[in-house]
Amino acid sequence: MNILFDINHPVDVNFFKNAILKLKSDGHVINIIFRSRGKLENILRYELEGFRITQIGEHKKGFLKKIIFQLLRDFKIKSFLKRNKIDLVVCFGATSAISAKLCRVPYLAFDDDFEYKIPFYHANWFSTRHIFPDFIEFSNSKTYKYYGFKELSYLNPKYLKIYDKVLTEHSIVSDQYVFIREIDNISLNYKENNSILKELIEHIKLKKITIVLSLEDKTLVEIYNEDCIILEEPVSDIYSLLFHAQFSISSGDTVARETALLGVPTIYTGGREMVVNQELVKSGLMFESTDLEEIKKYIDSITIGTKQNTRKISSSLITNKWEDTTSVILKHINDFK
Repeated sequence: MNILFDINHPVDVNFFKNAILKLKSDGHVINIIFRSRGKLENILRYELEGFRITQIGEHKKGFLKKIIFQLLRDFKIKSFLKRNKIDLVVCFGATSAISAKLCRVPYLAFDDDFEYKIPFYHANWFSTRHIFPDFIEFSNSKTYKYYGFKELSYLNPKYLKIYDKVLTEHSIVSDQYVFIREIDNISLNYKENNSILKELIEHIKLKKITIVLSLEDKTLVEIYNEDCIILEEPVSDIYSLLFHAQFSISSGDTVARETALLGVPTIYTGGREMVVNQELVKSGLMFESTDLEEIKKYIDSITIGTKQNTRKISSSLITNKWEDTTSVILKHINDFK
């Protein structure tokens, strides 16, 4: 098959990477397009070096601009599909669903964000199949569900290898630093997000814990440069860096789920109420709050034993309960051979 993967966020690269490599080894032709956003192109070309990668479109601020530029992008993708004789389009979400529909090309839309209603229903309306975790209580003739998380397409121990080299690279010690991810509110998902990053860093500094900081908005680097080790993406071994953290704090929901699934005590500060996170909260792998004082108390309660416990929980659930998401991706793609 001639398969097109549409990549729109850095996490999409991780989500599809293992499936893409397997499909290529099986003899399929792989085309990759992306919409420019932050360091996405650098990450994409680093992780999938040697593949045919084409930029189509840009990520814009503001609801109206997003709509206009998405429609323009759809027009360009339509031409790309015809010119390259694409047999199947695969995407996380719905960013090329209209183009595929117009060209009568099957479209697989993977998803996990039911709360972000417009893109979710957009994907469902235009896709051939709409595939998402079983935690989401929505169903119709197009939906296919699996039990697990999108992040387990790359964090499952079948694919993930953890190394210590990253600690030396950043001059840090395992279990003696906090990993913090602060996202930019350019995304409509987080346009109302009010950052409490400065206050959290001041509190953590009092505990003499090293802070490793990942900033989506690079204009903030100078503000936090003296107090934190600030990462420059793409990081060569980001998941080893997450795995070795004593605990993590993230205003972005994806990184919060990643660290939780790795068994690292996780504080999610993004404020979005997502059903896909609730399994992690109920399992004791994630703590959700936007209240500064509540978060401080939780930070103060974290011990070595806390991480030992969360690691046992995550390992057991991945082994005995949750599915290998890469196998799910491949199963649906291979249905269209």
